[in-house]
Amino acid sequence: MSVSPVDRPHADRIAVREAGVADAERLSLVSDATFLETFAHEIPGEAMLAHCREKHAPEYLSGLLGNGARAWLAEIEGTPIGYALLIPSPELDAVVEGDVELKKIYVLSRFQGTGTAQRLMAEAVSAAQGNKRLLLGVKDDNHRAISFYKSQGFEIIGTRQFNVGGQLYDDFVFARDLTRTVIGETTT
Repeated sequence: MSVSPVDRPHADRIAVREAGVADAERLSLVSDATFLETFAHEIPGEAMLAHCREKHAPEYLSGLLGNGARAWLAEIEGTPIGYALLIPSPELDAVVEGDVELKKIYVLSRFQGTGTAQRLMAEAVSAAQGNKRLLLGVKDDNHRAISFYKSQGFEIIGTRQFNVGGQLYDDFVFARDLTRTVIGETTT
């Protein structure tokens, strides 16, 4: 079912705040829901479930947050609808000294188009300042996400294979230079 822009909630009802270890269950719910929503049609069920159990579990997320990661949670009237997760030690092959990774940025589809992803991205970029680059990986056929990242000043710098519950998929690795100012789609 497609949701028209008229049916989308207003951005003024969505709050974004920094999340902590105590929010791991909320982050996990958003992770599972958005991952299933985005990839259920192409990733086999057992691989999908294994990935969610391992990489979206509250214990996994609280471990990251307890180890220096930072997260921002988007909520509407206290219900989690999206989040961004920044980790200080990137897990991508293209890492150079001074890189950080935007490990996750998820927004439930019902709330896409409300500016929530841009708000979460702004929090992550602000927190990443002082580093050289902000990296992220995205499935190579996730065109909506790729378009969003490009509009946010990211460029493809490589590829990798991403393991989802024992199944390998191709990702693009993107980087955003944090030493330059990005205004809209223009880098200066």
